[in-house]
Amino acid sequence: MKLNYRDKVILGILLAVIIAIAGFVGLIKPKNEEIKEDEALLIAKQEEQADLEARIARIEPLKNNIDDTYEETSKLIEDFIPLSEIDTAMEVDQYMQHYAEECGVRIDNLEISANKESTIDYYYLESDGMPSQNMRDLADLNGDYAEQDAEYNAESNALSQRNVETIIQSQYGVKVTGTREALWNYLKAIEDLKKTVIVNQVRIEDYSFGADKLEKEGGTVQPPVEEETPNSEEETEQPETNQDENAEQSEEETTPDENAGTETDIPEPAQAPEALTIDDANTSSIQLVISLYSVYDMPKPNTEE
Repeated sequence: MKLNYRDKVILGILLAVIIAIAGFVGLIKPKNEEIKEDEALLIAKQEEQADLEARIARIEPLKNNIDDTYEETSKLIEDFIPLSEIDTAMEVDQYMQHYAEECGVRIDNLEISANKESTIDYYYLESDGMPSQNMRDLADLNGDYAEQDAEYNAESNALSQRNVETIIQSQYGVKVTGTREALWNYLKAIEDLKKTVIVNQVRIEDYSFGADKLEKEGGTVQPPVEEETPNSEEETEQPETNQDENAEQSEEETTPDENAGTETDIPEPAQAPEALTIDDANTSSIQLVISLYSVYDMPKPNTEE
């Protein structure tokens, strides 16, 4: 069949349309679907990225909070004695021994208990009510007494509601003997100990430091007498007249008495109490019971990983 020019043009247009449709169906449509899938995947990845960035943003402040908490905790446990220094009875003795040595007191008795778990209670006022509380309430027309009581007991009420923490306790019981000054220095050294220790008991055996005992025995407390040395040769030389007088007195004392033949009882001189110095009346003993508190060291958290 012979096609004219018009038919050829129509056929060419149809072939071009068919080729375009075939190319769209075979090439462009699959690529379009792939593009849509890629766009959906991109959106999902962007959402995942945003979630990770939000987590990272939360992790950094959390890391800083952990580091800050560790620093604050480290400062708090500085008041406690490191457990490595008082973990055993021997270490407790070594930890406290140098105070006695530095202050010059003698340890007469020592008892150290094993470490145990204990609590540090808060010190606050506990009131069971006044005997005239009912009268006080009746007189409180304006509520002034109730307001005063609430203000006065506010701190105690707050402390009574706090949780009591558990820590490690070592107990150190010691009896020391020394002079008044040495014992005061020892007590002062314990007071100035910049660690968490509590003195549970202090008992001084003799508050007079021997003065009462010496008085009962009839002695007198005297300051120590210093031997005087002559300052010049003139003080050491004695006049010859004194020597002559002493010689004459000795001759007179040795002259026999008319009643030498008779026996007489010569009373013995009264024994004077022994001279006592201040140091003899300046010594006593004290007994102390001291609780030493410790906690475990917290290792530094690794917030970099």
